[in-house]
Amino acid sequence: MTRFASGLLFMTVSSILACGGACHPEAKTGITLGGKTLDLSLLTSEKERRHGVSHLGAPGESRGYLLAWPSERFCMVDTEGSDVAFDVVFLDRSGTIVDVQPIKARNEEGVIPRSPAAFALLVAPGSAQKLGVKAGDKAQLSAQILAVKPEELPVIRINGVAASVELALTEPERQHGLMFRPRMSPDDGMLFAYADENERRFWMKNTMIPLDIAFFAADGTLLNVNETPMYPDPRNPGALYATSDSKGAARYVLEMNLGWFKRKGLTDGTGRFSPGTKAEIPPAATKGTYD
Repeated sequence: MTRFASGLLFMTVSSILACGGACHPEAKTGITLGGKTLDLSLLTSEKERRHGVSHLGAPGESRGYLLAWPSERFCMVDTEGSDVAFDVVFLDRSGTIVDVQPIKARNEEGVIPRSPAAFALLVAPGSAQKLGVKAGDKAQLSAQILAVKPEELPVIRINGVAASVELALTEPERQHGLMFRPRMSPDDGMLFAYADENERRFWMKNTMIPLDIAFFAADGTLLNVNETPMYPDPRNPGALYATSDSKGAARYVLEMNLGWFKRKGLTDGTGRFSPGTKAEIPPAATKGTYD
């Protein structure tokens, strides 16, 4: 669980996820933009950022929610499973607005900023227009926000080379994967974790970026890396679509931007890798849960 600066209260995962319906967590601190100060509730752990949004209530005119990451990246916000719509204001570490996008309720495709962001401010629909805020404007972040240390993403290390990963631990998460994302940060990816080893076949329906797809045995041994292009029409691949397959029984599958393994020296120009190449799997992936 994320630790906050001394004296700053924080919202635990259970306070968001334990609600029977939409939650209205106690506001902790504020942000000022467009001349108005909003009271905020903070979501700073990876579990909150990934799953907390679906449990949030409508923020109202003077409240909002702030998702915080430890560094600037192409962070995604989706409302799958939520009946609440938002305006999403993406900000960098200094508080400069890098993008503003509306998101409807129950939107599985989500929104991603056009430039890397460290914060995603969720406010009531229409609020951004009322406040007149746009990319390039500066918001005033409170001292409490600046003091917060958001939880890092889980890290996988392959022969010592690190990548920050979102985890796909459940079948719905594995089915959704990286679908609909138009961009991903250079050293970010997604790690799919299964309960057992088996032959794995991945397809690229609704996947908008080409990928390296790597397969690992239960002990982390790398089985193969496939450079996997997009389908010509990702949303309509047709019946005869190609798949990206494991060469052996795999328990973990890692998706990174196309060419990442070559750029990091983990594979050569032909896609070969050194025998015995092994990954250190994040504990949450081996356990199958963030807790």
